Amino acid sequence: MLNGETIHRVMNTTKALQVVVVGGIGTDVTGLELDRLVGPGELEFGGNLKIGAGGKSRNIAQMLATLLGPGSVAMVGKTSRDPFGLWNVPISALQNAGVNVNYVKILEFAETGKFPQVALIAVDKNGRNQIYVIPGINNDFSPTDIAEAREIFESVKAAGGIAVLSLELPLATAVATVALADQLELRVLLDPGGIRSGLDYSALFACPIYLIKPNEHEAHMLTGIEVKDLNSARKAAHVFMERGVQNVLITLGADGALFFDRTGDRPIPLPLVESNGTHDETGCGDQTMATLCARLLCGDDLSLAVERAILAGTMQFNRLGIVPVSAAELEQQFELIWTSQT
Repeated sequence: MLNGETIHRVMNTTKALQVVVVGGIGTDVTGLELDRLVGPGELEFGGNLKIGAGGKSRNIAQMLATLLGPGSVAMVGKTSRDPFGLWNVPISALQNAGVNVNYVKILEFAETGKFPQVALIAVDKNGRNQIYVIPGINNDFSPTDIAEAREIFESVKAAGGIAVLSLELPLATAVATVALADQLELRVLLDPGGIRSGLDYSALFACPIYLIKPNEHEAHMLTGIEVKDLNSARKAAHVFMERGVQNVLITLGADGALFFDRTGDRPIPLPLVESNGTHDETGCGDQTMATLCARLLCGDDLSLAVERAILAGTMQFNRLGIVPVSAAELEQQFELIWTSQT
């Protein structure tokens, strides 16, 4: 059940720079409403094509700006000015949302020969997806780029803000981000989406992390524990906390989420949001993380922020592609659910 406290603290009035988001910036080429997801060597006709802004961290930055308002979010990343204009799709979306892109390095394709990050996404009529990310120039996003963006981290720290990152970037760059934030005593929230098999991520936990938000598959990859119920999730959360993570939110898709802190654990059931017949898993986790950050910055305690975040992620599931949830939409949906429960 959702907490009964109202959310009348309107999020989109915030103007001070409060969040720095680090990670991949890309373009999504998506086939929507496919009859099925194919296997190796198979061919399927149908669906609708959508080309839009992508990259997990970029999604989070745009969603945060939609909730907090223009001027509240800065993005740090790297892209390439390719001849087909793919680079401009995510950059324009960030700018239109009011995200500060001064620390996004845009290199010339003629010099690098590398395309921006592109995700090829197939989504069936039930909302299930397959995603192939081609990182391109994002593979060159380096710890030096983080060091050169120190000024924006310092500005966010001065405002009492937070740092957010996903793992759609080189591991060394993620480690450098967490280390810089720790040096500045800036809270870090980590979405491990984009994690790659075969890499040792232990260095990522050398500095404290305020919160990590894995799904069950990412939790398994990072802890070695297969998450299939509350007991196994509790074991995975314990591993994270032994590594210095203060809070753990494990998302479970249609089964909601499990939240862990130093005092215990709490299941977060999936809220009942009326379906409009549209389903797409793409961006649900990003919307969850963005809303969690926004609610924290607006003064919610962490437990309440988690509830709102799971609600927003569920709302995103009923949208095709990346369509950020607004503060007004979130409040309206919360009021509908709370009214129906009382």
